[in-house]
Amino acid sequence: MQKIYKIIYDLKSKYNCNIVFDTRLLKENDIFIGLKTNKNDGNLYYKDALKKKASLVIVNVKSNHSKLVYVKDTQVFIKKFCRYILDNYKGKIIAITGSVGKTTFKENIYHILKNNNFKTYRSYKNYNNIQGLKFSIMNMYLNSDYSVFELGINFSNEMTKLIKTLQPHYCLVTGIENSHIGNFRNFNQLIDNKLKIFKSKRLIRGVINYNYNPHYIKSKIDSKVHLINVDNLKKNIRKIKKKYVVNFTLNKKRYSIDSSRGGFCVNIAIISFLFLKAIVKKINLNIFFYDESIIDSRGNKVSTYIKNKKVIFFDHSYNASPYSLNKQILIFNQMNIKQKVYILGAMKELGVQSDFFHLQIIKLVTNLNLKKIIFIGEEFYQFKKRSNKFNFYKNYIPAIKYLNKEFDSIKNVFVMGSRSNQLDRLIKQYVK
Repeated sequence: MQKIYKIIYDLKSKYNCNIVFDTRLLKENDIFIGLKTNKNDGNLYYKDALKKKASLVIVNVKSNHSKLVYVKDTQVFIKKFCRYILDNYKGKIIAITGSVGKTTFKENIYHILKNNNFKTYRSYKNYNNIQGLKFSIMNMYLNSDYSVFELGINFSNEMTKLIKTLQPHYCLVTGIENSHIGNFRNFNQLIDNKLKIFKSKRLIRGVINYNYNPHYIKSKIDSKVHLINVDNLKKNIRKIKKKYVVNFTLNKKRYSIDSSRGGFCVNIAIISFLFLKAIVKKINLNIFFYDESIIDSRGNKVSTYIKNKKVIFFDHSYNASPYSLNKQILIFNQMNIKQKVYILGAMKELGVQSDFFHLQIIKLVTNLNLKKIIFIGEEFYQFKKRSNKFNFYKNYIPAIKYLNKEFDSIKNVFVMGSRSNQLDRLIKQYVK
């Protein structure tokens, strides 16, 4: 097995290639590993990987092809390979979790470290479950000083598996909200499972941003974990011309944080600042590139031409929570652009509070007097009769027909919702 690991490293060094599980994402010289899931068996696509000129193909299929490596169980191989990588990694690993904003925080911290001249790696997109974590581990830069990962959980004990795999040195919990109870019995069980991120055997320092029932949190953490509350700093955020700014003093030193993208970005920056202040000694914390990190993580602005007219899609299609959807609607509404349409997908994993939070979004767009709104998903559709001024659909397909009729009066399309709504497919109808 050690020999295969060395071959993989040599190929990655030679071609600067990636390890992929999906042949559709495979580029020439990438390394393909066949992955069997409940829905599909990636091992069966080894011929496609070879046709696409993969530099190495690792599957549970025996063949005489020089680029094909047989392993009995690719899942076992992946698990052992991840362990080998992490055992040989000399840098420090940062893990981030929370109810909202995991990807944004990850990107923000990544950019801060990078712009302070640290060699830094971060996990791929919002791949934060156990399989996504393994994918990101296998594609780590072994010469990096820091590697930043986001971790997400939907069920009890998922965090235990993630931490057992990653064993991070530094951990951040960005916040815990009761809007994400989902599959947990109650809010305390959700908190308990989020806090399992601090069970890493290699933990040096942990930080949790939390202001609700701090006594309960303190009873669950040890001296390595710091509890912070940024509410007082958030109150000091001011809008000065086109920027949101907060000034504060820490350890007798003055700091200033600003962003042109809204007060919520400053809030993210404050928490990132306090976390990095706790874990990195030699860092210039006056160097923050919030706008850059927000663009990379939350929302992809893409342009296309429809009926010979330029149309911009603001793509937030891969995730949504009550907090993030509310914030992004407000931000898009405040943007000085015209001819807007909002495509809002249902939010998942809200448990017994699902109806309440979906109704809150409907109430928000009603109070803002927004005109062109498309709600997608069963969670929104059940309230169709309550508001006949908006469009409600069970899936994204009817929304395409609506847009095709309305593009004469549409220039900017805001799209946001949980991944299961497949809103990315709607966007792909227009952006090739």
